[in-house]
Amino acid sequence: MKTSKTIISEAFEQYAKALVNYVALRINDRDDAEDLVQDVFLRLLGCDVIAEATVKNLCYTIANNLIVDHIRRHCKREDVYSYYYDQIEQGHVVTPEQETSYHDLKNMESRIVMKLAPATARIYELSQHDGLSIQEISDQLGISRRTVECHQYQSRKFVREEMRKII
Repeated sequence: MKTSKTIISEAFEQYAKALVNYVALRINDRDDAEDLVQDVFLRLLGCDVIAEATVKNLCYTIANNLIVDHIRRHCKREDVYSYYYDQIEQGHVVTPEQETSYHDLKNMESRIVMKLAPATARIYELSQHDGLSIQEISDQLGISRRTVECHQYQSRKFVREEMRKII
């Protein structure tokens, strides 16, 4: 008889790629999809009894629940940013509460970015706040595109993980 850890390990080898594709199609972000699939298997490790016959269904059920949670978190954050910008562009008066919420989120992000290595933080700022492309950052800083991509990936992942802990 196989142990739960063995079943989970075999399930990871068998279903991880398909789960990443499944999640990525629903949230349109491959990096987040990989994180969510990793969370699926971490949650499985917390289960006491897992049957080989039901592990695949359990993986997809957990993935669906994590997708819903991810979308809810993402929508909340994006709603605050987009609502604030929409109000400014349309000339509406922004309430002090709305402005405070926006600034709180921006301050949280700034504190998280300060934890990054200076080069990584600079690339994050150029990408996220200045809207520069990978090639533009590469040209401006005089480093390879691949280096920019690596720093950008690491910084986004770190900021995303830290924001998840807060929000």
